[in-house]
Amino acid sequence: MNRAAAAIFLVVLCSGCPKRIEFGPEGELTDADTVYQRVVKNQDNVVTLEGDAKLRAELPDQSGTLSMFVAVTRPAMLHLETFDFFNRPLASLVSDGQRFGLYQAETNTWYQGPASPANVSRFLPVMLPGEELVPIMLGQVPLIPPERMTLALDRKKGVYVLTLYRGEATQILEVHTKYLRVMRSQVRGIPGYDLAFEDFLEQGGLIFPGRVSLEAKQAKTKLQVRYQQIKLNARPDLTLYEVAPPEGARVVEVDAAGRELPAGAPASGSPAPLAPGS
Repeated sequence: MNRAAAAIFLVVLCSGCPKRIEFGPEGELTDADTVYQRVVKNQDNVVTLEGDAKLRAELPDQSGTLSMFVAVTRPAMLHLETFDFFNRPLASLVSDGQRFGLYQAETNTWYQGPASPANVSRFLPVMLPGEELVPIMLGQVPLIPPERMTLALDRKKGVYVLTLYRGEATQILEVHTKYLRVMRSQVRGIPGYDLAFEDFLEQGGLIFPGRVSLEAKQAKTKLQVRYQQIKLNARPDLTLYEVAPPEGARVVEVDAAGRELPAGAPASGSPAPLAPGS
């Protein structure tokens, strides 16, 4: 057998080899509830994040990538700022969990009102309440409350497949066999979205995904946040979450549905938050 033929033979041979799977200190787990409990514990240990990121958005009519400053604190505090190629500010979103403020630099306009999904989506094109968006940005998956669950080991992909069932809804979770962190989530049977977590890194004993992706197929929308320099679980700077307009900005009050209100009119209350995966 000549060298070229031998190389081809090795490629074909190795392509059929099972992927080497690395397990955590407990070895291979076979109980679904044990994996579920480890996942919940491991993803709940990140409370705050602050740093720089790249935001990639793919929408039906346009797509692009922006630089972004991110500060998020559970349960629902948000501070997001986007910049153009020349590092000029474009927009900023602030929420203390109850109220939100959105500044658009191009028009020097500040929108404020209830921190509802409709208002948060003025900045990010996904209809999610802050208490669901913040955990996602912290690398956490909103889980449907399971009535039952199953566990399998996908040796080809090298992941646990943990499936949660509740009524007509199912949530399929691909779980890292060593870190016991969710790598992919797919919700079926109810309106929802898919999540993917990649490029795991270790910081201060915490395992955290360097890339978070969200795909809402019905809305034909994909968002990806790729973290660069970040700090995890640092003492939050609460001034970042103060809902106050920049000096000189035109202030517009909006209601929970995102509708502009006449000057001096009170904003209506926020609608009920969406259930995980809805």
